[in-house]
Amino acid sequence: MIVISNCTLIDGTGREPVYPATVVIDGEKISYAGPSSGFSAKCAGQAKDVELVDGSGKTVMPGMVDTHVHLGMGGQPGYMDLLVREPATLTALKALRRAQRTLAAGFTTIRSMGDKGAIDVVVKQAIEEGYWVGPRIVASGRCLTITGGHGDMFPEHVRVEAMGRIVDGVDEALKGAREQIKLGVDNVKLMATGGGMSPGPALVAQLNVDEMKAAVDEAHKYGKTTAAHAIATQGIKNAIIAGVDSIEHGTYMDEEAVELMVTHKVFLAATLAAFKTIKYGPEAGVPRYTIEKVKSFREPHIRSLRMCLQAGVKVTLGTDAGTPFNYHGDNAYELECLVENGLTPAKAIEAATRVGAEALHLEDQIGTVEAGKLADIIVIDGNPLQDIRVLQDKSKISLVLKSGRIVARHGHLVVDQEDVNGVLPM
Repeated sequence: MIVISNCTLIDGTGREPVYPATVVIDGEKISYAGPSSGFSAKCAGQAKDVELVDGSGKTVMPGMVDTHVHLGMGGQPGYMDLLVREPATLTALKALRRAQRTLAAGFTTIRSMGDKGAIDVVVKQAIEEGYWVGPRIVASGRCLTITGGHGDMFPEHVRVEAMGRIVDGVDEALKGAREQIKLGVDNVKLMATGGGMSPGPALVAQLNVDEMKAAVDEAHKYGKTTAAHAIATQGIKNAIIAGVDSIEHGTYMDEEAVELMVTHKVFLAATLAAFKTIKYGPEAGVPRYTIEKVKSFREPHIRSLRMCLQAGVKVTLGTDAGTPFNYHGDNAYELECLVENGLTPAKAIEAATRVGAEALHLEDQIGTVEAGKLADIIVIDGNPLQDIRVLQDKSKISLVLKSGRIVARHGHLVVDQEDVNGVLPM
């Protein structure tokens, strides 16, 4: 049992912070979270192996959720060359390290949104089987894209297992979705438009409504979530009409698109951190076409986000981590971006916790600090409601707990493998 006392509690539900508060973790779950006056210390005193944590000057909040990362990329500017030269087996080993860095930064759950070789599926499996410590991963495997679409970046003479699974037509889209489900994905990602990181026009609708609907219906049949990369206006609308659960990026919204988002209760991952790329020119190694496109996206992207916030669209924290200079472990920068563009610190924290968990269909397990939920919790030196940037200082993330286990202190993993699941499996 772990008892954290005398802390400020931000429980992620949207309720006012509680101080002084006590949070009690019994095994994997939270058994009490609320005012210290409502907790009987006598109960904890009777339990065996109680670890007492003095929360004075500290804030307890849910472990954060990043709904859009790419574990197969590490922020390198020359990502095209990386995708060609590096075998998926090596990428998987690097991906594990990136996932661990993200966990140590306070993100206990991530959704990987398209990787070469479906490496996220195997990294997730290794973590769940107890071989490695890492965050809870919602895996997407390879995203579905059309011939020549976003994700199909290579000429015919180049053979590479990239992050895109090419599908043309309804039957191929259906088969592509089934292949990803067979691999063990939790989410099926669709490329509804072009994008910034692949050559070709970004403002073209690619997968059509019928193709996406076939994949979405199949995914939903198996209880999977769905998400669409969507930059251009018509592609956004097509994806919503096809039934996707979330829109990724959502750069060129109009009033009709926003209304569709609200009507169909579609989530938005704005991925503002990806605009870090703009700070670096082609001389840093980022392809010129990426720099030019991302620069053109920025103004309409922010305008679209503000339209969505005003209309009440549910916005999650999604960083696009792995894109150029957008590093795994620096995910909390997205909260600062959200606050700069219309959210209060409290609402940004909800986006990073409760709303993210809801988007991933994990709201019954994580996302809030409440009795009965899994104890995915972070303890911060300071108060992010007063300065949201404190969450970017890993030295001030004093504790990270995943399912009741302390897995990191001050930005560093501390768990021995055998402490997680008993004897390490062979």
